[in-house]
This record gives sequence, C-alpha cells and structure tokens, in this order.
Amino acid sequence: MQLKGLERFAKGITTAAIAKLMGQSARGERPDWRERPYRVLFLRHDRIGDMILSTGVLRAIAEAQPTIQLDVLASTTNAPVLRNESYVHEVIAFDRYGPLSYPRTFRELRRRHYDAVIDCMVTAPSLTTLLLMLASGARYRIGVAERGNDFAYTLPVPPRETAEHLVDKLGAIVTAFGLQPSSVDLRPRVRLTMAERERGERVWRGETDHGPTPGPRLLVNISAGRAHHAWPDDRFVTVIRAVRGRVPNAEIVLVSSPSERGRAGRIAAEGGARLVADDGIRDAMAIVAAADIVFTPDTSISHACSAFDKPAVVLHPRGNAATWGPYATDGRAVESQTGEVADITAEEASRALLSRFASLSARSTAPHRR
Repeated sequence: MQLKGLERFAKGITTAAIAKLMGQSARGERPDWRERPYRVLFLRHDRIGDMILSTGVLRAIAEAQPTIQLDVLASTTNAPVLRNESYVHEVIAFDRYGPLSYPRTFRELRRRHYDAVIDCMVTAPSLTTLLLMLASGARYRIGVAERGNDFAYTLPVPPRETAEHLVDKLGAIVTAFGLQPSSVDLRPRVRLTMAERERGERVWRGETDHGPTPGPRLLVNISAGRAHHAWPDDRFVTVIRAVRGRVPNAEIVLVSSPSERGRAGRIAAEGGARLVADDGIRDAMAIVAAADIVFTPDTSISHACSAFDKPAVVLHPRGNAATWGPYATDGRAVESQTGEVADITAEEASRALLSRFASLSARSTAPHRR
C-alpha cells in the first residue's frame, strides 16, 4: 500500500510539472480546419483491439476536411492494423516499453511540427500520452473532457452522455473537427488486400481442397490477452462438441497465440476442430473476414469481428461488455457474474453460440461469403 501511495504521489508531481510546461496559450481557440493544411497526430500506442476500434473515428477525422493530414502514433504491436488504410498519411511505431525509444520518438514528433495532437485515452488518463502530447509541440491539444487530463487540453470536447461503448466514447472527438458523432459512421473497418483475403479463404478450404466449404464456418480463438479473460480448455472442447452435434457439417477452425499452440492442438484434437497457425494479426484478421461466426474471449479477435461485421459470441468478465463488446454487429456478449471469464459455464456459452447459428440459418440457407 505504501508503494502504491508513493507511485500516486510521484505521478501527481510529474503530471503537475507537465501541466506547467504545456501552458494554455491556445486554450479555447478552435482552428478553422478549412483555411490551410493541418498536420494532425492521433495517439494510439496501446493494444491491437483499441486500434481496430479506433479506425472509424480515425477515418472520420481524416475525411472531415481535405486540408487534414492525419498521422497515427501506434505501438509496435498495433501498427500493422493500419497498413492499408489510405486515409492515414503515416504510421509512427512507438515502443512504450523500450526506454531508448522515448527520446528518439520525442525528437521525431517535434521535428514534424504537428498543428494538433489527439489524446485517445477516453477511459483512463495516461502519463505516457501526456508526455507524447508535450513532446509533439502541437498548438492544439484535443481530448475528451472529464477524464482527468482536462488541464492538458487546449480544446477539450464534452463527453457523450449516453455513450457506453469505447467507439461511441471516442466518437466525441470528432466534434473538434466540426462533425456530429450521431451523423458519422464510426463503425470500425480494416482494409485487407486481395492477397490477404485469398489467404483467409485458403485457410478455410484447406491446402488440398480448392472448393467451398459445405457448411457454416466457425472460428474459435482460445487465447486471451489478460489472465482474467482466460477460459478453461475443457469448456472450449465442450462448446466445439456441442456445435458439432447440432451442426454436423460446420467447418470449425481453431486459432491461438503462438505461445499457446500446444494447448490449442490438444483442444482441437479433443473437440474435433482443425488447428491453424496464423502468421500474425493481419493473417488472423483475414481468417476472421472469411468466417461466418466467431467464438472468442474478449481480445483483438473479437474487435476484428466488429471491423468485418461478423457475428461473434464473446466471453467477458462482469461489467466489461458494455464498453468492449461487439459493436454494431449481430454479436452476443456473454458476461460472467464475477470479474473472471472462467466463471462462465460451457452451457451458457454453448447456448449463445448455437443461437447465433440459428440466426445465421434463418437469414440464409447457405452461408454468406464476404
């Protein structure tokens, strides 16, 4: 407890110093985005899923005015999400866990002379984000108010009172660019190349079978980025068997993180699924794009489902789904009664997943291929 107190004290001192350095010379000043070219930097240096969910907001900002040139400061992990997004001028990869990357990135941001910088952290303030905003030297600092960093912004935008999902919370930022969130398409989208889509199709067809799969395609992801989002192996096996019993012609593919391939192989063998080793996040997204239904704990795969409008059943800890659940899709969030996903039973998950199969069957007698 003493260490926690010291940490909060040190953070408070650092934050106060940053606030003083930032100054407020442009406080309340709203730029006319039409009058000249503006270089805008969006800070999104965290997880893959956060970047996927931000793509609709990024697109809206970049397309608000032809004078806006939008760059994104990404993490080394989530930068590949934006590889083919034409509305992004440049992606700067930043390793927040590498101490040597800080001075190098700070110098690079200052060299680029950004006019405006955007704080993406709408659920909790970030000291790293404050440092990056300061380093950018941008005259206009934009962020959603009432999140703990108001002192840092020259242009704070009011939060959306009814917003629950991260996409809608983040959508408040577009008001700084003269847009109304309710009239803008904020849905996340990721552009895949033709080669990536073909790779996704090959995964589902298998290496020797060049014809279409006969039944609906179920993608099962067993990996979760956080310990309290993990789900026991035997329950994945139970759910896969339940689908196999109800939909015997289903093509079931299982994916995992590289570190869990051994575990994934055992689950696939016991459940009757086919294990596929994807080659990174873009390959995984291509497999999602070619699926019909996805079953996963809350992780980047679930947010890829929102980007490709895929029905998904996503396992969440209590209180998590409203902010991080499927967005604008025919998806279903299954919440635990506790803070642990492991407290969701196989029966609860199976019911939710089989109901998605029933909805899919009701919409069409043959799976829709995108």
